[in-house]
Amino acid sequence: MDWMTNWIFELFYSLQKSICYVIDFIREIFYILAGLKPVTIGGKQTDLLSHFILSDTVRTTFFYIFLIAVILLVVFVLIAIIRSEYANGENKKSKALILGKAFQSFAIFLMVPFLLVAGITLTNVVMGAINQSMNPFVLETGGTATIGGQILVTSGQHAYIGDESIRSEIERMFLTGELNYFDMGVVSQYYNLRNIDFLIGIFGSIVIMVMFVMSAVTFIQRIFDIVLLYIISPVSVSTIPVDDGARFKIWRDMTISKVLGAYGIILSMNLFFIIIPQISSIVFFDNAFKNGIVKILFLIGGAFAVTKANLVIAQLTGNQAGQNETQQLFRNMQTGGHIMKATLGAGAAVGGAILGGKKFTDTRKSTRSSMAGLKRSFTDNPSKQYINKSSEPSKLAKYGGMGTRIATMPIGMMKDLASGGLVGMGKNFIPRVRNIAQGDSFVNHAQGKSVLNKEPNNANNTAKHEG
Repeated sequence: MDWMTNWIFELFYSLQKSICYVIDFIREIFYILAGLKPVTIGGKQTDLLSHFILSDTVRTTFFYIFLIAVILLVVFVLIAIIRSEYANGENKKSKALILGKAFQSFAIFLMVPFLLVAGITLTNVVMGAINQSMNPFVLETGGTATIGGQILVTSGQHAYIGDESIRSEIERMFLTGELNYFDMGVVSQYYNLRNIDFLIGIFGSIVIMVMFVMSAVTFIQRIFDIVLLYIISPVSVSTIPVDDGARFKIWRDMTISKVLGAYGIILSMNLFFIIIPQISSIVFFDNAFKNGIVKILFLIGGAFAVTKANLVIAQLTGNQAGQNETQQLFRNMQTGGHIMKATLGAGAAVGGAILGGKKFTDTRKSTRSSMAGLKRSFTDNPSKQYINKSSEPSKLAKYGGMGTRIATMPIGMMKDLASGGLVGMGKNFIPRVRNIAQGDSFVNHAQGKSVLNKEPNNANNTAKHEG
């Protein structure tokens, strides 16, 4: 019994540490996608976003858009002049002012690529310094905190079995990765797996993993959005003579919110590591279960704050930009839910059709229930009964048709697959093999076991068959 229970608790911790390993891996992806950690491309190290903006394909596309924007600028200048000629009062503008706006637009054309790349580079440097200053383990030991170590320390608050005098040092070593939380032998030296609060460990880590996956998708979407905003920037700039820069202002606010928004996730994640260790040592209630619930809520709230941090930063660039970011996040979550639901539904339909064939699809269509379709596939007879003669077939029929029964068996199996799926084909396999040896026809059938008539006067002298 001890061996069995130990194995169960080891299985629980294996699940917890595997989820935490995925979370720590996603966090490494954060640093790469945010530009805080360089990537190697062609032997040179650079941040990912700058590489895409400066790539040959994007620069070529930007050049063609620039030429189109120049033509649009000329058109918009003519429109502005014509509109001014027919305007009265305050709406009337001088030609010199309109041409000045045109030259301003042309200057911004040339400045946007430089300003965007320089802004991204400067922001990466500043945010990198802030990221280090918010991580106490970087300042103390030069390392970084691991989420798996944090989950272990939090869930193992009452499971520590090591020396209490060095407990804080042991916990710090798990947090910084000096002690590997993935090594169960190392963990067992300091924590009793039976006493680890797996409700906090497993449930909390699953919630964090889901939140971090959403944040990773936000990072990747940010890269596409910024590259798109960079490419179409000349078009928004070309409208300055017509709308006095209103559309360019929208473009500017969106670009700033996209560039700065992702760093909020990194900063909020560091804040997560500052606050959560303090929560693990706080006693909210005398009841251990109630304490665990509060700690789970802090884990969930902290993880959600990480995903929401980009919206907080985006709102600093303007209310409209922040609202757009918020609406976009909710649309992405809704779209992801619809895609997941449709994928699961399609997967269930395809899997059910493979298992149950036409019986499953017909029943599912009429009842709108996949379970009803699967039930019918497993309970119904796989095919029509094949009734053999009540007497032993002749040797000519038995052995003469054996070759054709073997040859037509694959065709029959395909028919079973179409009508009853893998379940029906499996049910009919043995009866079809039996038909090869005992049948009296030239075409293979699913034949049941024959019960020959031994009493001539018995009225029920038919054979009983399966399937």
